[in-house]
Amino acid sequence: MTTTLTSRREILFLYDIRMGNPNGDPDENRPRSLPDGRFYVTDVRLKRFARDYWAARGQDILVGNIEGRTTNLTGRVAHHLNKIGKDKADGEELVTILLDSFMDARCFGSSLAFKGQKEDDAPESHDELKLEPKEAKAKKKPTEWKPKPIPKTLTGAVQFNMGEVLHEAEEIQIQGTSVFGSDEEKGQGTFTNYAALRYALIAFHGIANEHSAKKSHLSDTDYNALLLALWNGVRSAGNTRTKIGQVPRLLVSVEYQPGEEFQFGNLMDYVKLHPATGKPERAWASPDDYFVDLSRLLERLNGQRQRIARVRYEVSPDLTFSAGLPGDWQAFGFDQPA
Repeated sequence: MTTTLTSRREILFLYDIRMGNPNGDPDENRPRSLPDGRFYVTDVRLKRFARDYWAARGQDILVGNIEGRTTNLTGRVAHHLNKIGKDKADGEELVTILLDSFMDARCFGSSLAFKGQKEDDAPESHDELKLEPKEAKAKKKPTEWKPKPIPKTLTGAVQFNMGEVLHEAEEIQIQGTSVFGSDEEKGQGTFTNYAALRYALIAFHGIANEHSAKKSHLSDTDYNALLLALWNGVRSAGNTRTKIGQVPRLLVSVEYQPGEEFQFGNLMDYVKLHPATGKPERAWASPDDYFVDLSRLLERLNGQRQRIARVRYEVSPDLTFSAGLPGDWQAFGFDQPA
């Protein structure tokens, strides 16, 4: 059996977006904002980056589509059971199958809120159709299958806070036109517009808990796969006009000694930005407009040095820091040529 996560981990992840909408609200599809005007991104959006990255590489995910078609959770599980040659599964057996099969279930968990699914119970042989009663000639009534998992909720080993923009950002309206018509008859184009942020540097904080990992079967290998999916998933998400301007900037993994019951929480609070030009924050357009100050983060990490096994990181070459990164941090090398 694969060893589960060997110690607690904390994640700090920064990425930015320019002239795009990082996370539209349900009503007007505008960038989401708090009452004080600060923009934010949901953890669901961040997890979708990872799920889409895995799915694009042929890895099965629990929260996704079947061959491009939308389905509910029951349909997804029924399809997977059929794929592995099982008719049905329930209880702890079903949960074990889901955890062993789906990376996103091990990482993020899932509410196993299954809906009943109708199954057509077709005649077993042509002889049944030769029977005289009309009931025998007709199809049998569909039966309903509703999985009964134990437990009913999977708690993932990795949990993220809501992400926040680290500075004042400006919401703008981007306008365009769309023209549909033949060469013979071209009519007036339709004006389109969408809400976007001029520029935003977004920060997320996450925790990977070793105790939850025992229940969700998350391993060290899974954790590393998640970090890679976050880094590459953000920039791979540019398949729509509103998401194309996203770039990963900094990923830090703080990995504690086995047995340490400690975590800082909200590592994003230890990141400060200082202007590098005379522009106000709302007018920032790229990393050239600010310095990233990690001095408070480094101070906190140094204060708990005995608890920490190592710190690993990936950084964009476009990011400028007020002071250099520590020499004992280990680079992931995600962007190094193969």
